[in-house]
Amino acid sequence: MNNCFCYLLRTLCIVIAGGFASGLCNAKPVSAQAASGRVIEVRGKVTDTAGNILTGVSVMVKGTNRGTATDSNGRYIIDVPDDAILVFSIVGYVPKEIPVEGREVIDVALQPEGQLDEVVVVGFGTQKKISVTGAVSTISMREVERTSTPSLSNAIAGKIPGLISRQGSGEPGYDGAGLIIRGIGSWVSRNPLILVDGVQRDLNTISPQEIESFSILKDASATAVYGIRGANGVILINTKRGKVGKPSVTLRSEVASLTNLRMRDYINGVEYALLMNEALVNVGKSPQWNEAELEKFRSGSDPYLYPNVDWIDTVFKRTTMQTINNLSITGGNEFVKYFTNVGYILQDGIYKADNLNAYNTNANLNRYTFRSNVDINLNSELQLNLGLGGIMDDRNYPGGGAAGIFAGATNTSPIAFPVRNPDGTPGGSGIYLGSNPWAQSTQTGYSVEAHSTLQATFGGRWDLSRLLLQGLSLNGRFGYDYYNHNKTLRYKQFPVRQYIGADPETGEDRYVVHREEQPLGYQIIQNANRAIYLEGVVNYERSFNEHEVSAMLLYNQRDYINQTAGTSLANIPSRNQGVAGRVTYNFKNTYLLEVNAGYNGSENFPKGSRFGFFPSISAGYVVSNESFWKLSAINSLKIRMSHGQVGSDAIGGRRFLFLTDINKNGESYLFGRGQQYWQGIMENQIGVPDVSWEISTKTNAGFDIALFDNWITAQVDFFNEKRDKILLRRDQVPSIVGFQPVSIPYGNLGKASNKGVDAMLEIKRTTRGGLYYSFRGNITYAKNEVIENDEPPQLYPYLSGIGERIDQPWGFVAEGFFESDEEIDNWYDQQALGGRPRIGDIKYLDLNGDNVINTYDQRAIGFARTPELMYGFGGTWAYKGFDLSVFFMGAARTSVFLEGRNFYPFNEGLGVFNIFREYYDNRWTPDNPNPLYPAVSDGNNANNFRRSTIWQKDASYLRLRNVEIGYTLSEAALRTLKVASFRVFANGTNLYTWDTLKVIDPESDNGYPIQMGLNVGVQINF
Repeated sequence: MNNCFCYLLRTLCIVIAGGFASGLCNAKPVSAQAASGRVIEVRGKVTDTAGNILTGVSVMVKGTNRGTATDSNGRYIIDVPDDAILVFSIVGYVPKEIPVEGREVIDVALQPEGQLDEVVVVGFGTQKKISVTGAVSTISMREVERTSTPSLSNAIAGKIPGLISRQGSGEPGYDGAGLIIRGIGSWVSRNPLILVDGVQRDLNTISPQEIESFSILKDASATAVYGIRGANGVILINTKRGKVGKPSVTLRSEVASLTNLRMRDYINGVEYALLMNEALVNVGKSPQWNEAELEKFRSGSDPYLYPNVDWIDTVFKRTTMQTINNLSITGGNEFVKYFTNVGYILQDGIYKADNLNAYNTNANLNRYTFRSNVDINLNSELQLNLGLGGIMDDRNYPGGGAAGIFAGATNTSPIAFPVRNPDGTPGGSGIYLGSNPWAQSTQTGYSVEAHSTLQATFGGRWDLSRLLLQGLSLNGRFGYDYYNHNKTLRYKQFPVRQYIGADPETGEDRYVVHREEQPLGYQIIQNANRAIYLEGVVNYERSFNEHEVSAMLLYNQRDYINQTAGTSLANIPSRNQGVAGRVTYNFKNTYLLEVNAGYNGSENFPKGSRFGFFPSISAGYVVSNESFWKLSAINSLKIRMSHGQVGSDAIGGRRFLFLTDINKNGESYLFGRGQQYWQGIMENQIGVPDVSWEISTKTNAGFDIALFDNWITAQVDFFNEKRDKILLRRDQVPSIVGFQPVSIPYGNLGKASNKGVDAMLEIKRTTRGGLYYSFRGNITYAKNEVIENDEPPQLYPYLSGIGERIDQPWGFVAEGFFESDEEIDNWYDQQALGGRPRIGDIKYLDLNGDNVINTYDQRAIGFARTPELMYGFGGTWAYKGFDLSVFFMGAARTSVFLEGRNFYPFNEGLGVFNIFREYYDNRWTPDNPNPLYPAVSDGNNANNFRRSTIWQKDASYLRLRNVEIGYTLSEAALRTLKVASFRVFANGTNLYTWDTLKVIDPESDNGYPIQMGLNVGVQINF
């Protein structure tokens, strides 16, 4: 029997139970206040805002001692007047009052008290979330972990508003995505500043299992304290710290099968030979291959003289493996807290190896990671923190490298030569000696690379409240990073022997030797760099009744030294130094004001012009905290606005542009009676004495809203950026001055604007039946526009880049294809593009009306390669231990050109280069009513092989980025296994892509393909 005793002490109901048979405690009032209205039975469920069940929540009738408490399932039942007010309360959560209003079912979500003081990581510190006035976005690391990838940049892609990503390769160790915050604002610098534990570091050296918080700072208010390095936004990562408690050990292990997402699809040898014949006929020549020879290609009866090779299938595997393992331990007491994580990643490559060599010619990555953070409380006022991280990469590649292998597959036609000759040597010919893709991947030796990174961070905090002033503290940080790279290249040349058939008399195989084999060479390449960071901060924070104020004053400096031997300017240490400050004011968590400023600089600029001042101001108004606010459906509404300036000293990796670069080994000149050659001296680069950093003026307006007991939350920001003093080469320098193109001086000449919106929506709820579900979506739209670029006046307005995108593509506007000679005669004169067009060639629009198609008929077409619109959305469902999550990501307003050797057939001669099936199936022929591409022809058809709307394609896509299903064992099973938690899961990454661009991946244009992964794993907490 379960006994339940309920002591009613005014508004507090304390439940003592030997169990929850009924889960209820309906107490009679000690002294009930008279209540009007009929009595009804009210029931419901109480959870927190994340949907977790809350047990033991006090449910009281306001103004009385009548109450009950929730059971182990978070449910309650109580008899109350139909006009009563219920008060829900429990330690650690904000009490909530809800009018009954005759309802018989009332479900409640309580907000943790900590949410009111929830902190957000901002520049050089943290702030309460409610008081943040800048544009800051965060992401839950649980969302990141669902994408199993060695590169953190790929795991966050599409999941954070304001962040635009694009993965260019799937090669192990080089598969990280490029990240841009709120689009492109400059021709030169685009990469955000990335800080790990306050120190500038590489994003992809961090494992998701090591991260506590991930934030991106987007507007001037959030980034002004970084001054000269804040124009492109900032990514802040804080790694995990220890927690008070017994040691907790977490093991996470997963293994995946990786499949090439979209490999190149080329035509076969028979189709290739037929296309060669067609190209010859189209220009009035005789076919090269007769029917008997075509049959040999088709049947494979003579594979050495009439080969039909699928180079993609010969060289590349369809699937490979990946494993990711992490082991972490955390714990501590009131004096010392610690966190440690070790990880191991193995990712195999897609090259088919052979057993001819005693070494590995496949690509693979072995990565070992380590991170440990220790926090020490020396006393109640002084704390120290120590952090140490390391990453070691062992990478193996074929000697020819990925670029060489994929170039071989691109350059080599299926009928060029066999994979191997009859004697086993690599097939080849005198054309493109080293282009055999199989030999490139297996017979060029190997390369072994060792990358090692050490990251050390030491810091401390001294609370001076007792010694000097209440709320005053000192913080310090020292960072030391060291990177070392050793590459051992054992490259060799494979023999090139062209098989020309058997001798008719002796029957012996005959070869033309174009190149002899060379033994393995030996080359070591080394480079290293180190960075030292110093930071000192004075913080002040106080509350005066309903007023909260804070201030921060900071000094920091960073030295980066490239220790690789050499005399290049790049090896001279680069330094940044500056001070920053912040003042905030908060009245009643309603009226918010913040001022930030940075004064810092770089030695990359001339003396007297190295430092700049970058201020910002922002304000917020939490309307929902006003006493007049009566909209119960809207729990929170905050309006924000900011304006300020930040800078960028990233000038394309160039150093000391204010100095003239002298080349003492310039051109030779004839002097004197004997006309001897003397070595000349030339100016490689003319110095620009007033060169400076870029200046970005940013304005942001946004709001944060929470609806229906925080079931729905949203964040919306509108932004406008004006970028000034962008570094460009001068265009308005006449050739008569005598500058070589590489020596034309630079100048801070460019101006551009970038504007758009980013937003996030999240829905979380738990149903009465215990089903938890959530939905999260985000979107980013950013469009830039050139204001000034130093271009000379254009003959026609549409030729000007002013008003266009920074990376705007240009080309001819196609109007279809010529169907007859009569149509060619009646069309505009296109001979300036490469002679008289032929039937099946592209016809172009005459933009300037002079009846001639030439360079003046090109205009801005399509979109830039970087998407202007990026979005992601997905949902999670959980029920009785099972959970399912789905996430989609996509991009739009982006274009790509299908161009080059695989789309311009035979432009460098017959039988040279592979040809995409996309072209073959959709080329112009008399029988094709809807061609996409021009007719094939022999030789370089300059009319067709140039950028135009024919070759430009929409690169928009929607990708099923991730699906995960998991199961967490019940409490009973955990007790049997004697573990704290046990979860098994399976997930898939890059599972399906919807796009109109079927020939190449919409993210990655060329080379090593992005991978689709099918992954299974387990996570155990001890």
